[in-house]
Amino acid sequence: MTGPDPLDLARFTNRTRLRSTASRVSRRALLRGATAGGLAVAGASALSACGVQGHVVPPGAQETGQPGHDYSDTEKKVVFANWPAYIDVDAKDPNKRPTLDRFEKETGIQVQYLEVINDNNDWYTKVDPSLVKGVDTGYDIMVVSDYMVAKYRAYDYIQELDLANVPNHAHLLPSVLHDPTDAGRRYTVPWAYGYTTIAYNKNLVKQPITSIAEIFTRPDLHGKVSLFAEMEDTVALALLALGYDPEKFTDAQFNKSLEYVRKAKAAGQIRAFTGNDYLSDFQQGNTAVTMAYSGDVAQLGKPNLVTVDLPKEGLLSWSDNCVIPNFARHKTNAEKLLNYYLRPDVAAALDDYIDYIPSVEGADVALRALDPQAAASPLIVPTKQMEAKARGFMALTVDQLNDYTGRFQQVTGQ
Repeated sequence: MTGPDPLDLARFTNRTRLRSTASRVSRRALLRGATAGGLAVAGASALSACGVQGHVVPPGAQETGQPGHDYSDTEKKVVFANWPAYIDVDAKDPNKRPTLDRFEKETGIQVQYLEVINDNNDWYTKVDPSLVKGVDTGYDIMVVSDYMVAKYRAYDYIQELDLANVPNHAHLLPSVLHDPTDAGRRYTVPWAYGYTTIAYNKNLVKQPITSIAEIFTRPDLHGKVSLFAEMEDTVALALLALGYDPEKFTDAQFNKSLEYVRKAKAAGQIRAFTGNDYLSDFQQGNTAVTMAYSGDVAQLGKPNLVTVDLPKEGLLSWSDNCVIPNFARHKTNAEKLLNYYLRPDVAAALDDYIDYIPSVEGADVALRALDPQAAASPLIVPTKQMEAKARGFMALTVDQLNDYTGRFQQVTGQ
Protein backbone atom coordinates (compact mmCIF):
# COMPACT_ATOMS: atom_id res chain seq x y z
CA MET A 1 0.00 0.00 0.00
CA THR A 2 1.09 3.58 -0.51
CA GLY A 3 1.29 6.36 2.03
CA PRO A 4 3.71 8.53 3.96
CA ASP A 5 7.26 7.38 4.48
CA PRO A 6 7.54 4.64 7.12
CA LEU A 7 8.46 5.51 10.68
CA ASP A 8 12.11 5.39 11.54
CA LEU A 9 11.85 2.00 13.21
CA ALA A 10 15.28 2.32 14.74
CA ARG A 11 13.80 4.81 17.18
CA PHE A 12 11.99 1.97 18.85
CA THR A 13 14.61 -0.79 18.87
CA ASN A 14 15.29 -0.44 22.57
CA ARG A 15 11.68 -1.52 23.26
CA THR A 16 11.16 1.90 25.01
CA ARG A 17 9.62 0.27 28.07
CA LEU A 18 11.06 2.37 30.87
CA ARG A 19 7.77 2.59 32.72
CA SER A 20 7.45 1.00 36.14
CA THR A 21 6.44 -2.65 36.27
CA ALA A 22 3.33 -1.70 38.20
CA SER A 23 2.05 0.59 35.47
CA ARG A 24 2.88 -1.88 32.72
CA VAL A 25 1.41 -5.06 34.05
CA SER A 26 -1.80 -3.55 35.37
CA ARG A 27 -2.82 -1.96 32.07
CA ARG A 28 -5.42 -4.45 30.83
CA ALA A 29 -6.37 -5.41 34.36
CA LEU A 30 -7.14 -1.78 35.05
CA LEU A 31 -9.41 -1.51 32.04
CA ARG A 32 -11.32 -4.67 32.75
CA GLY A 33 -10.97 -5.33 36.47
CA ALA A 34 -11.81 -1.84 37.67
CA THR A 35 -15.29 -2.07 36.22
CA ALA A 36 -16.39 -5.28 37.89
CA GLY A 37 -18.03 -3.66 40.87
CA GLY A 38 -19.81 -0.86 39.06
CA LEU A 39 -21.88 -2.35 36.29
CA ALA A 40 -25.11 -2.96 38.13
CA VAL A 41 -25.11 0.53 39.60
CA ALA A 42 -24.20 2.19 36.33
CA GLY A 43 -26.83 0.25 34.47
CA ALA A 44 -29.63 1.52 36.70
CA SER A 45 -29.25 5.07 35.45
CA ALA A 46 -27.99 4.23 32.00
CA LEU A 47 -29.59 5.05 28.72
CA SER A 48 -31.43 1.98 27.44
CA ALA A 49 -32.94 0.89 24.20
CA CYS A 50 -34.54 -1.83 26.33
CA GLY A 51 -36.45 0.64 28.47
CA VAL A 52 -34.29 1.05 31.56
CA GLN A 53 -36.12 3.32 33.94
CA GLY A 54 -35.09 6.96 34.20
CA HIS A 55 -33.68 7.53 30.73
CA VAL A 56 -35.03 9.10 27.56
CA VAL A 57 -33.52 8.14 24.22
CA PRO A 58 -32.24 11.29 22.48
CA PRO A 59 -34.53 12.66 19.76
CA GLY A 60 -33.68 11.79 16.19
CA ALA A 61 -31.45 8.89 17.13
CA GLN A 62 -30.29 6.84 14.17
CA GLU A 63 -28.73 3.41 14.03
CA THR A 64 -25.51 4.84 12.59
CA GLY A 65 -24.92 7.53 15.18
CA GLN A 66 -25.53 11.25 15.09
CA PRO A 67 -23.03 13.56 13.40
CA GLY A 68 -22.45 17.11 14.46
CA HIS A 69 -21.00 19.93 12.43
CA ASP A 70 -17.51 18.85 11.36
CA TYR A 71 -14.92 21.61 11.74
CA SER A 72 -12.03 19.47 10.51
CA ASP A 73 -11.33 21.67 7.49
CA THR A 74 -10.87 24.83 9.55
CA GLU A 75 -9.72 23.40 12.90
CA LYS A 76 -6.71 21.12 12.45
CA LYS A 77 -7.25 19.37 15.75
CA VAL A 78 -8.25 16.08 17.39
CA VAL A 79 -9.15 15.63 21.06
CA PHE A 80 -8.22 12.07 22.05
CA ALA A 81 -9.31 10.57 25.40
CA ASN A 82 -7.36 7.48 26.44
CA TRP A 83 -6.24 5.54 29.51
CA PRO A 84 -2.94 6.24 31.32
CA ALA A 85 0.23 4.50 30.08
CA TYR A 86 -1.41 3.23 26.90
CA ILE A 87 0.77 4.77 24.19
CA ASP A 88 4.44 4.64 23.21
CA VAL A 89 6.67 7.10 25.05
CA ASP A 90 10.15 8.27 24.13
CA ALA A 91 12.78 6.57 26.29
CA LYS A 92 14.66 9.84 26.85
CA ASP A 93 11.71 12.23 27.15
CA PRO A 94 8.44 10.98 28.73
CA ASN A 95 6.64 14.02 27.31
CA LYS A 96 7.19 12.77 23.77
CA ARG A 97 4.96 10.15 22.14
CA PRO A 98 6.80 9.16 18.96
CA THR A 99 3.92 7.78 16.90
CA LEU A 100 1.61 10.65 17.82
CA ASP A 101 4.32 13.24 17.21
CA ARG A 102 4.94 11.78 13.76
CA PHE A 103 1.23 12.04 12.89
CA GLU A 104 1.18 15.72 13.81
CA LYS A 105 4.28 16.36 11.71
CA GLU A 106 2.91 14.51 8.68
CA THR A 107 -0.58 15.98 8.70
CA GLY A 108 -0.43 19.30 10.50
CA ILE A 109 -3.27 18.08 12.72
CA GLN A 110 -2.61 18.78 16.40
CA VAL A 111 -3.66 16.06 18.82
CA GLN A 112 -4.77 16.99 22.31
CA TYR A 113 -3.99 13.65 23.94
CA LEU A 114 -5.64 13.31 27.34
CA GLU A 115 -5.09 10.40 29.75
CA VAL A 116 -8.43 10.95 31.43
CA ILE A 117 -10.15 7.54 31.40
CA ASN A 118 -9.69 5.38 34.49
CA ASP A 119 -12.86 3.28 34.58
CA ASN A 120 -15.30 2.32 31.83
CA ASN A 121 -18.40 3.11 33.82
CA ASP A 122 -17.10 6.34 35.33
CA TRP A 123 -16.27 7.47 31.82
CA TYR A 124 -19.71 6.50 30.57
CA THR A 125 -21.24 8.54 33.39
CA LYS A 126 -19.10 11.51 32.33
CA VAL A 127 -20.11 11.54 28.64
CA ASP A 128 -23.71 10.37 28.98
CA PRO A 129 -25.20 13.77 29.98
CA SER A 130 -23.84 15.43 26.83
CA LEU A 131 -24.76 12.59 24.50
CA VAL A 132 -28.30 12.27 25.78
CA LYS A 133 -28.80 16.02 25.29
CA GLY A 134 -27.44 15.85 21.76
CA VAL A 135 -24.34 17.98 22.29
CA ASP A 136 -20.61 17.54 21.75
CA THR A 137 -18.78 15.75 24.59
CA GLY A 138 -15.60 17.70 23.82
CA TYR A 139 -13.85 14.51 22.66
CA ASP A 140 -13.33 13.26 19.11
CA ILE A 141 -11.95 9.83 20.02
CA MET A 142 -12.37 7.81 23.19
CA VAL A 143 -11.08 4.33 24.03
CA VAL A 144 -13.57 1.89 25.57
CA SER A 145 -13.47 -1.82 26.30
CA ASP A 146 -15.17 -4.29 24.03
CA TYR A 147 -18.15 -5.18 26.20
CA MET A 148 -19.00 -1.47 26.54
CA VAL A 149 -19.21 -1.05 22.77
CA ALA A 150 -22.48 -2.98 22.73
CA LYS A 151 -23.87 -0.58 25.30
CA TYR A 152 -22.80 2.54 23.38
CA ARG A 153 -24.22 1.10 20.18
CA ALA A 154 -27.49 0.07 21.79
CA TYR A 155 -27.98 3.68 22.80
CA ASP A 156 -26.79 5.06 19.47
CA TYR A 157 -24.00 7.00 21.15
CA ILE A 158 -21.15 6.39 18.69
CA GLN A 159 -20.85 7.15 14.99
CA GLU A 160 -20.30 4.84 12.08
CA LEU A 161 -16.90 5.38 10.51
CA ASP A 162 -16.62 6.94 7.06
CA LEU A 163 -14.30 4.37 5.55
CA ALA A 164 -13.36 6.75 2.76
CA ASN A 165 -11.31 8.49 5.44
CA VAL A 166 -9.98 5.20 6.83
CA PRO A 167 -8.71 3.25 3.80
CA ASN A 168 -6.34 1.22 5.98
CA HIS A 169 -9.44 -0.27 7.60
CA ALA A 170 -9.34 -2.72 4.69
CA HIS A 171 -6.18 -4.22 6.16
CA LEU A 172 -7.69 -5.24 9.49
CA LEU A 173 -7.13 -8.94 10.06
CA PRO A 174 -10.13 -11.26 9.59
CA SER A 175 -9.85 -12.35 13.23
CA VAL A 176 -10.17 -8.71 14.30
CA LEU A 177 -13.03 -7.94 11.91
CA HIS A 178 -14.89 -10.90 13.43
CA ASP A 179 -16.06 -9.09 16.54
CA PRO A 180 -19.22 -9.96 18.50
CA THR A 181 -19.95 -6.35 19.45
CA ASP A 182 -19.11 -4.75 16.09
CA ALA A 183 -19.06 -7.24 13.24
CA GLY A 184 -17.00 -5.80 10.40
CA ARG A 185 -15.62 -3.02 12.62
CA ARG A 186 -17.76 -0.22 11.21
CA TYR A 187 -17.85 1.66 14.53
CA THR A 188 -14.57 0.69 16.18
CA VAL A 189 -10.85 0.56 15.52
CA PRO A 190 -8.86 -1.58 17.98
CA TRP A 191 -6.32 0.35 20.00
CA ALA A 192 -5.20 -2.84 21.73
CA TYR A 193 -6.11 -6.40 20.81
CA GLY A 194 -5.18 -9.39 22.92
CA TYR A 195 -5.98 -12.75 24.43
CA THR A 196 -6.83 -14.05 27.87
CA THR A 197 -5.23 -17.37 28.72
CA ILE A 198 -3.70 -19.27 31.66
CA ALA A 199 -0.32 -18.77 33.32
CA TYR A 200 1.23 -20.87 36.06
CA ASN A 201 4.33 -21.03 38.23
CA LYS A 202 6.24 -24.17 37.29
CA ASN A 203 7.97 -24.17 40.68
CA LEU A 204 4.57 -24.66 42.29
CA VAL A 205 2.80 -26.67 39.57
CA LYS A 206 4.77 -29.77 38.63
CA GLN A 207 2.35 -31.30 36.11
CA PRO A 208 1.83 -29.14 33.00
CA ILE A 209 -1.59 -27.57 32.50
CA THR A 210 -3.04 -28.04 29.04
CA SER A 211 -6.74 -27.28 29.45
CA ILE A 212 -9.03 -24.75 31.07
CA ALA A 213 -11.08 -27.43 32.80
CA GLU A 214 -8.01 -28.51 34.79
CA ILE A 215 -7.85 -25.26 36.75
CA PHE A 216 -11.44 -25.79 37.92
CA THR A 217 -11.03 -29.46 38.82
CA ARG A 218 -7.44 -30.71 39.30
CA PRO A 219 -6.84 -31.76 42.93
CA ASP A 220 -3.20 -30.62 42.95
CA LEU A 221 -4.34 -27.07 42.09
CA HIS A 222 -6.77 -26.91 45.01
CA GLY A 223 -6.64 -23.48 46.64
CA LYS A 224 -4.01 -22.21 44.21
CA VAL A 225 -6.15 -20.74 41.40
CA SER A 226 -6.85 -17.06 40.76
CA LEU A 227 -9.66 -16.01 38.43
CA PHE A 228 -10.69 -12.53 37.33
CA ALA A 229 -13.31 -10.53 39.16
CA GLU A 230 -14.70 -9.47 35.78
CA MET A 231 -17.83 -11.41 34.82
CA GLU A 232 -17.13 -11.54 31.08
CA ASP A 233 -13.65 -13.00 31.52
CA THR A 234 -14.35 -15.67 34.10
CA VAL A 235 -17.73 -16.76 32.77
CA ALA A 236 -16.28 -16.98 29.27
CA LEU A 237 -13.53 -19.23 30.62
CA ALA A 238 -16.14 -21.45 32.26
CA LEU A 239 -18.19 -21.52 29.06
CA LEU A 240 -15.14 -22.77 27.16
CA ALA A 241 -14.39 -25.37 29.83
CA LEU A 242 -17.92 -26.75 29.44
CA GLY A 243 -17.71 -26.82 25.64
CA TYR A 244 -19.90 -23.77 25.00
CA ASP A 245 -19.20 -20.83 22.70
CA PRO A 246 -18.64 -17.51 24.53
CA GLU A 247 -19.68 -15.65 21.39
CA LYS A 248 -23.08 -17.33 21.26
CA PHE A 249 -24.60 -18.86 24.37
CA THR A 250 -28.01 -19.22 25.96
CA ASP A 251 -29.27 -18.21 29.40
CA ALA A 252 -29.24 -21.89 30.33
CA GLN A 253 -25.60 -22.21 29.32
CA PHE A 254 -24.74 -19.09 31.28
CA ASN A 255 -26.45 -20.58 34.33
CA LYS A 256 -24.48 -23.82 34.00
CA SER A 257 -21.23 -21.91 33.65
CA LEU A 258 -21.98 -19.75 36.66
CA GLU A 259 -22.77 -22.88 38.68
CA TYR A 260 -19.47 -24.37 37.48
CA VAL A 261 -17.64 -21.37 38.93
CA ARG A 262 -19.70 -21.50 42.14
CA LYS A 263 -18.91 -25.16 42.74
CA ALA A 264 -15.19 -24.58 42.20
CA LYS A 265 -15.24 -21.74 44.69
CA ALA A 266 -17.31 -23.70 47.24
CA ALA A 267 -14.89 -26.63 46.95
CA GLY A 268 -11.95 -24.35 47.73
CA GLN A 269 -10.39 -24.76 44.29
CA ILE A 270 -10.32 -20.99 43.72
CA ARG A 271 -8.18 -18.94 46.07
CA ALA A 272 -9.27 -15.51 44.86
CA PHE A 273 -11.12 -13.45 42.29
CA THR A 274 -8.73 -10.64 41.53
CA GLY A 275 -8.65 -7.31 39.74
CA ASN A 276 -5.67 -5.04 39.15
CA ASP A 277 -3.47 -6.94 41.59
CA TYR A 278 -3.67 -10.35 39.94
CA LEU A 279 -0.06 -10.42 38.76
CA SER A 280 1.26 -9.13 42.07
CA ASP A 281 -0.51 -11.98 43.85
CA PHE A 282 0.86 -14.43 41.30
CA GLN A 283 4.44 -13.13 41.43
CA GLN A 284 4.46 -13.33 45.23
CA GLY A 285 3.53 -17.02 45.03
CA ASN A 286 0.16 -16.56 46.72
CA THR A 287 -1.45 -18.21 43.71
CA ALA A 288 0.14 -20.83 41.49
CA VAL A 289 -2.26 -20.51 38.54
CA THR A 290 -3.98 -17.43 37.17
CA MET A 291 -5.99 -16.17 34.29
CA ALA A 292 -3.74 -13.71 32.45
CA TYR A 293 -3.87 -11.07 29.75
CA SER A 294 -1.46 -11.76 26.92
CA GLY A 295 0.31 -8.40 27.05
CA ASP A 296 0.88 -8.69 30.79
CA VAL A 297 2.55 -12.08 30.72
CA ALA A 298 4.46 -11.19 27.54
CA GLN A 299 6.13 -8.41 29.53
CA LEU A 300 6.99 -10.47 32.59
CA GLY A 301 9.44 -12.96 31.10
CA LYS A 302 9.97 -14.73 34.43
CA PRO A 303 12.00 -17.95 34.23
CA ASN A 304 9.43 -19.85 36.30
CA LEU A 305 6.45 -18.53 34.32
CA VAL A 306 4.65 -20.89 31.95
CA THR A 307 1.85 -19.60 29.74
CA VAL A 308 -0.63 -21.94 28.15
CA ASP A 309 -0.66 -20.21 24.78
CA LEU A 310 -3.46 -22.40 23.46
CA PRO A 311 -5.52 -24.37 25.99
CA LYS A 312 -7.31 -27.42 24.60
CA GLU A 313 -10.70 -25.69 24.64
CA GLY A 314 -9.48 -22.44 23.08
CA LEU A 315 -8.84 -19.00 24.52
CA LEU A 316 -10.50 -15.63 24.86
CA SER A 317 -9.98 -12.62 22.62
CA TRP A 318 -10.76 -9.00 23.50
CA SER A 319 -10.09 -5.48 22.33
CA ASP A 320 -9.99 -1.95 23.67
CA ASN A 321 -11.39 0.28 20.99
CA CYS A 322 -11.24 3.77 19.58
CA VAL A 323 -14.75 5.09 18.95
CA ILE A 324 -16.04 8.46 17.79
CA PRO A 325 -18.87 9.79 19.95
CA ASN A 326 -21.89 11.52 18.49
CA PHE A 327 -21.55 15.22 17.68
CA ALA A 328 -17.74 15.07 17.63
CA ARG A 329 -16.38 18.37 16.37
CA HIS A 330 -13.50 16.91 14.33
CA LYS A 331 -14.74 13.58 12.98
CA THR A 332 -12.77 13.62 9.73
CA ASN A 333 -9.54 14.49 11.52
CA ALA A 334 -10.25 11.72 14.02
CA GLU A 335 -10.71 9.24 11.19
CA LYS A 336 -7.40 10.34 9.68
CA LEU A 337 -5.72 9.61 13.01
CA LEU A 338 -7.34 6.17 13.18
CA ASN A 339 -6.22 5.48 9.63
CA TYR A 340 -2.67 6.42 10.60
CA TYR A 341 -2.63 3.94 13.49
CA LEU A 342 -3.75 1.22 11.08
CA ARG A 343 -0.52 1.58 9.11
CA PRO A 344 1.60 -1.53 9.65
CA ASP A 345 4.70 0.40 10.74
CA VAL A 346 2.78 2.56 13.19
CA ALA A 347 0.77 -0.38 14.55
CA ALA A 348 4.02 -2.29 15.09
CA ALA A 349 5.59 0.60 16.99
CA LEU A 350 2.56 0.96 19.27
CA ASP A 351 2.17 -2.77 19.88
CA ASP A 352 5.87 -3.16 20.57
CA TYR A 353 5.48 -0.70 23.41
CA ILE A 354 2.22 -1.97 24.94
CA ASP A 355 2.92 -5.66 24.12
CA TYR A 356 -0.39 -6.52 22.52
CA ILE A 357 -1.28 -8.21 19.24
CA PRO A 358 -0.97 -6.36 15.91
CA SER A 359 -4.41 -6.10 14.32
CA VAL A 360 -3.51 -5.15 10.74
CA GLU A 361 -1.88 -7.05 7.90
CA GLY A 362 1.83 -6.42 7.64
CA ALA A 363 2.25 -5.21 11.20
CA ASP A 364 3.72 -8.56 12.23
CA VAL A 365 6.37 -8.21 9.52
CA ALA A 366 7.16 -4.67 10.64
CA LEU A 367 7.36 -5.89 14.25
CA ARG A 368 9.84 -8.61 13.30
CA ALA A 369 12.11 -5.95 11.81
CA LEU A 370 11.61 -3.68 14.79
CA ASP A 371 11.84 -6.17 17.64
CA PRO A 372 12.47 -9.82 16.73
CA GLN A 373 12.25 -10.88 20.37
CA ALA A 374 8.73 -9.50 20.76
CA ALA A 375 7.62 -10.87 17.41
CA ALA A 376 8.81 -14.34 18.41
CA SER A 377 6.31 -14.48 21.27
CA PRO A 378 3.00 -16.14 20.35
CA LEU A 379 1.37 -13.87 22.94
CA ILE A 380 2.22 -10.91 20.69
CA VAL A 381 2.22 -12.54 17.25
CA PRO A 382 -0.10 -15.54 17.71
CA THR A 383 -0.06 -18.70 15.66
CA LYS A 384 -2.78 -19.46 13.12
CA GLN A 385 -4.07 -22.15 15.48
CA MET A 386 -4.45 -19.59 18.26
CA GLU A 387 -6.25 -17.19 15.94
CA ALA A 388 -8.63 -19.94 14.84
CA LYS A 389 -9.56 -20.93 18.41
CA ALA A 390 -9.80 -17.45 19.95
CA ARG A 391 -13.33 -16.41 20.90
CA GLY A 392 -14.76 -13.08 21.99
CA PHE A 393 -17.66 -12.50 24.36
CA MET A 394 -21.22 -12.24 23.12
CA ALA A 395 -22.76 -8.75 22.92
CA LEU A 396 -25.23 -8.38 25.78
CA THR A 397 -28.25 -6.19 26.24
CA VAL A 398 -28.15 -3.83 29.19
CA ASP A 399 -30.65 -6.03 31.03
CA GLN A 400 -28.47 -9.11 30.45
CA LEU A 401 -25.33 -7.25 31.47
CA ASN A 402 -26.82 -6.13 34.76
CA ASP A 403 -28.46 -9.49 35.49
CA TYR A 404 -25.40 -11.59 34.66
CA THR A 405 -22.99 -9.29 36.48
CA GLY A 406 -25.16 -9.09 39.58
CA ARG A 407 -25.48 -12.86 39.85
CA PHE A 408 -21.78 -13.35 39.18
CA GLN A 409 -20.89 -10.92 41.96
CA GLN A 410 -23.12 -12.88 44.32
CA VAL A 411 -21.07 -15.96 43.56
CA THR A 412 -17.69 -14.28 43.86
CA GLY A 413 -18.55 -12.07 46.82
CA GLN A 414 -17.05 -9.05 45.08
